[in-house]
Order: sequence, then C-alpha cells, then structure tokens
Amino acid sequence: MKADAEFIPVVSVTDEEMLDRAISQPFSYVSTEGPVWRTSAERRRFVQDERLSHLVVRVSSRVVGAVTWSPGQTPGFFKLSVTSCDDAAWTPRLVELSIRQAMSLLLRASEAKRVELLVATYNEVLLDYLTTCTAFEVEGVLRDRFFIDGRYWPAVVCRADLAAFPVEERRCATERQELLRRVRKKTLEDLTAAHDGTSWAV
Repeated sequence: MKADAEFIPVVSVTDEEMLDRAISQPFSYVSTEGPVWRTSAERRRFVQDERLSHLVVRVSSRVVGAVTWSPGQTPGFFKLSVTSCDDAAWTPRLVELSIRQAMSLLLRASEAKRVELLVATYNEVLLDYLTTCTAFEVEGVLRDRFFIDGRYWPAVVCRADLAAFPVEERRCATERQELLRRVRKKTLEDLTAAHDGTSWAV
C-alpha cells in the first residue's frame, strides 16, 4: 500500500462529515454489513452514536471508507466492521493497515476480551486478507447470513488474536498536537451548539 493512505479517528465535525461520506454508499461488496441503504437521518444517528468508534480511511486525500468498532452486551466483547464507499480502492493490504490501526485504538482504550469480525463469502477483498493474515482465527460459518445479487450467502465468523495486535507506541509529538487540536475544535463546536440551543427565560 502506498504511503498516501491515512487513518483518521473521528473526533471533530469535519471528521463526522468524512464519515458520513464513507457510509453514504448503499451498495458495496467490501462492506462487512452487506447492502445498507441509509437515509440522511439514519446516517446522522449512526455518526453521532456515542457507542460507536470510527476510523476514516483516506487514500490520496479521498475518503474510501471507514472501520468501526462497537461494544456488545457482554463486557469485553467488541464487533469490528469495515465500510467501503469505493470498492476499487480497497486491497487486502489496505484492509490490513486499516484494521491494525483500528485495533490499536480499540485495545489502547478498552479492556477487550474478544473482537469479532463477520465476513460475507462474496467479499473477495476481506477473504484474501483473512487467507494471508494470521491475526484472525476462523471460528465457523453462518448459513444464509447475507442476501445479495438475488441469493443468500454464508458469513465467516472470525475472532481476532489480540496478541497479534500489540498496542502501538504513543503518537509522535506532531500527531498528538494535531489530535488535540481537533479535540479542542470539537469541544468548542459542541459548546457553541449547546449555547445556541439554550433558551433563556426573561
């Protein structure tokens, strides 16, 4: 994968707008959720859902998708998903880099015991990734999990080997400063929105 791939944690309104573009494509063979048609209101709820964490993926400054992780009902359980808005941009190598970045953030922030990835058997890019990557263990197959192209497809259930995803070292000073700048920007945006929404009694 070229060095022009970027992985951006969603922390600001600008990041949320990029995420909205990433999830706006209704049909993708790479997205792990299968065909998903979301209205603008549904996308807004998805973007603003505090239970979800996202990493926007850009190639050559163009948004091509995102990686999302969310906690389950069981403590320590997380579900990982990949969303594509440009299937032609995704390769097994880009999947590997994206998932590795997302797992680093997830494991740094959470006490994860199990991270699960569900991959449709028509998803050639992720299947190629799984066949060359030892970081996920295939645990089984779910019959008729996805419906696409007029037929039902099985899904492969995979569990991440957490030891294969060591938490990366702390970001360099420049990256930390940029992340803090975006967090401060988001904080000011939230405070401004809260102030604008306040009605004062006279």
